[in-house]
Amino acid sequence: MTLDLSRLVHSVAQQGFTELDKTGLRGQRDEGLVCPLINPELSGSDDLNVSWGRIRPGQHHLRHHHPDASEFYVVVGGEPLIHLGDQDFRARPGDAVYIPKSVVHGLTNDTGEDVDLVVGMSVAANWTFIPDE
Repeated sequence: MTLDLSRLVHSVAQQGFTELDKTGLRGQRDEGLVCPLINPELSGSDDLNVSWGRIRPGQHHLRHHHPDASEFYVVVGGEPLIHLGDQDFRARPGDAVYIPKSVVHGLTNDTGEDVDLVVGMSVAANWTFIPDE
């Protein structure tokens, strides 16, 4: 079986970042950057979605939830303040965070350095983003 590596292997440098495009309950803009790495369009994935996220100093990824998908973060760089349910905690590089379906979550970068994360969803596409702030 010959695999098409051009569909299966992607890099942040190749794909580049786009700004998050969600809006909060008071019209505030979701902040941060995302780079898709594995999804139906790029990889033909029908069961997985993985991206690289970057939250710049002072940015806030809105508190929200997904009733139809679980999510994970793996912190690669920086020390974000992660909001999970009714608790906040300081994450460090190497920390993995599992976010079950319907659990409210968000992220604040209150430091002076970029936060980089690997972000994954349990469904390949079309999950629901419901803002909670």
